[in-house]
Amino acid sequence: MKKLDQKEARSLFEEVLGKRISDASWYRLKPIFGDDFPLIKQNVTWLAEVKKQLPKCDLRLIPIVNSVKVANQLIAGKESEISGKELLELFKQHNIAIHPNTLTKWFKPLNGFRKTRVYELKELYPVILAAHTYKLRREINTVTQSIVKAS
Repeated sequence: MKKLDQKEARSLFEEVLGKRISDASWYRLKPIFGDDFPLIKQNVTWLAEVKKQLPKCDLRLIPIVNSVKVANQLIAGKESEISGKELLELFKQHNIAIHPNTLTKWFKPLNGFRKTRVYELKELYPVILAAHTYKLRREINTVTQSIVKAS
């Protein structure tokens, strides 16, 4: 695939995101694109979609990008529908422990969570993504607290 120049990449990113990003934000995003993640249309579009789903997320953190990839693989590897109970089992397999109140908050746009309800994976994408980043943030907080205590 053809590599994009910086101006093309930024305008594509902003188009997919649906709003303009500041020069400073774009400057911070540029280093993400390297040999293993080239500056091509598919990668820029994908990163903008992630930013749309997780607006407060710092995309420079490699684990967050990896967590998004895992969420995409989970969705691609399953059939088109999954029950609430199967979703909880999937989270358990990936060692994601979610407080029930947090789960309720994530499912508010889907009219609440029910173990017996069958959900389409497309509508669950934001929930799966949030679960993986939730786990990552908790791990980062645990590591940070242990470093502070050791100091």
